[in-house]
Amino acid sequence: TKIPIDALSFWTEPTGIESVAQAAAPEDGQNVHGLFIQGCGWSVQGRRLEESTKGVLFVELPVIWMRVVPSIEFEDLSKQPGRYTCPLYKTSLRRGTLSTTGHSTNFVTYFQLPSSERDQGHWVRRGVALLCMLDD
Repeated sequence: TKIPIDALSFWTEPTGIESVAQAAAPEDGQNVHGLFIQGCGWSVQGRRLEESTKGVLFVELPVIWMRVVPSIEFEDLSKQPGRYTCPLYKTSLRRGTLSTTGHSTNFVTYFQLPSSERDQGHWVRRGVALLCMLDD
């Protein structure tokens, strides 16, 4: 089929699988692993954001299923209550050179992550973001 690329979006759905070796290859899309979240915790059983555990700055996320969906479907999916549009950065610095797209060169994309909070501002105020790597 001939679908224009600008009519497609990435949709992300966390799995409960913590080991990439145990994750079966999906029929469509790709499994993403090795990402860290900063500013909150993660409930593996609930597959959603949760408040941070005291003294824990970063949490490694389980395998996340990323698939391509038509933009119309993405709009419907992203309107589900309790979804946080979480930025993904290459490093924890969260800064870089401003590119022509208006985004930092450190910014990668957004992931739609489930949450028990209906208000995205809850996580924005906590500075919640995904990171590709830690500074260690």
